[in-house]
Amino acid sequence: MAPRPAWKGYLKLSLVTCAVELTNVVTHTERV
Repeated sequence: MAPRPAWKGYLKLSLVTCAVELTNVVTHTERV
């Protein structure tokens, strides 16, 4: 088995961070 590339994990982390930020923005917008 080949070692997993580090950038894949970073990309996944970035996607999760973006999703969390988007959720916060949507929640904040709904409150206003």
